[in-house]
Amino acid sequence: MILSASWVIPISSPPISKGAVVLHGSRIQDLGPAADMVKSYPGQEVRDFRGAALLPGLVNVHSHLELTLLRGYLENLPFWDWIRRLTRTKYELLTRQDLEISAMAGACEAIRAGVTTLGDAMDLGTSLDAFAASGLRGVLYQEVFSPRPEEADERLTDLEGKLEKLQGRIGIASGQRPRSGASGSDRVVLGVSPHAPYSVSGPLFRKVSQWAASRDLPVCIHAAESEEESLLIEKGKGPMADALRARGIGWSTPGCSPVQYLHGLGALVPGTLLVHCVRLQPADLPLLRKSRVSVAHCPKSNWKLGHGSMNLKRLFQAGIPLGLGSDSVVSNNSMDLFEEMRFGLFNPSWFNRGDGPVDAGCTRGGFAAEQALQLATLGGAQALGLSGSIGSLEAGKKADLIAVDLSGIHTQPVFSPVTAIVHSARASDVILTMAEGKVLFDQGTVTTLDEAGLKKQVGEIVQRLKPDGRA
Repeated sequence: MILSASWVIPISSPPISKGAVVLHGSRIQDLGPAADMVKSYPGQEVRDFRGAALLPGLVNVHSHLELTLLRGYLENLPFWDWIRRLTRTKYELLTRQDLEISAMAGACEAIRAGVTTLGDAMDLGTSLDAFAASGLRGVLYQEVFSPRPEEADERLTDLEGKLEKLQGRIGIASGQRPRSGASGSDRVVLGVSPHAPYSVSGPLFRKVSQWAASRDLPVCIHAAESEEESLLIEKGKGPMADALRARGIGWSTPGCSPVQYLHGLGALVPGTLLVHCVRLQPADLPLLRKSRVSVAHCPKSNWKLGHGSMNLKRLFQAGIPLGLGSDSVVSNNSMDLFEEMRFGLFNPSWFNRGDGPVDAGCTRGGFAAEQALQLATLGGAQALGLSGSIGSLEAGKKADLIAVDLSGIHTQPVFSPVTAIVHSARASDVILTMAEGKVLFDQGTVTTLDEAGLKKQVGEIVQRLKPDGRA
């Protein structure tokens, strides 16, 4: 099949006006000017997206699909109150079936928004059901919690059991590395997520990090997110410290930044994805670069929860792999990566003239629409360790791509398709979503999920929840 459009945006090379992408099964076979592709591949079905741009599927490096049901449910709360109410609601008021429907609804939203790949943190495994049904690609991070040091061995054993069950569900033989994929495909990769410094003890961090490294499992950690977390790690004070003491949990204050704390525990290994990184100290950047970790930038969530903004400029200049994440829709309210691109583009750090290069070795220049789009595609793929197969339109890569309609009055005129996408387009402009050559969304319809049925089920569940977050 040949997909043609007014523009093809490969990301790894300049945009092609009146371009086309040739697909062969689940992969991209070729791309170039449409006239050349039609001539080179005679007899192929041609589908034309006139007025639209074809580009790689968007990569959302941090989401929580299980929490989609709680969009708008916990508003205007201090972060620690928000965390506690979210935890209570998830585990006391919602069933596993509720959370499976929640994850399916989140998958449906992602597909409509042109997202083909997610780095999703999950606890009960319902995201795996959503990925299997929807056709999405992703790295699914099984969460592990416990701030009690004496529970470290027990929690690691629990984690091993959960991973074994998840591997069995996606057809991975016992002892085989999850990176080899499922059912002949690498569409779903399993990883682990020791949740955060305030919810995971030091011994548990060490054990999970060593265990994951021995199995080549990707790791995701929420880190340097909030003032409350920094107070706990640096001074042993604040609401998180008070909560630990109230539960009789001993806490020896490290007296350093959260990143330095994780580094001291051996938790920063190559391929680790650190989420948020709002409260970085200057000494953290060399550690991040030396450890070869990636960072998930969740700009809207960071602002909405009152954490502020990450210093995107310094991380970008330091050459640290970066991707964009929506976080859960409890803290963001939408999964629109077009909005996240704009938030990244307008990050306050770009206006700090005194915040120059991190060191003399930094050669990267400014941040413009091209860089913002890269964060949402190839950058995100690199952050998740998937850039060898997705993130750009190149021959041999997976056929993960989307079409974005640029013919609307809000995007016209189009002098540059990249500028139009980053500055003007929105999730509702996506008209085609495809993963591994399979159409997931087309002509206003999600093809792999029952969207109408999901809406009905969501409506029935939320009747049990009070809108003030105090059910």
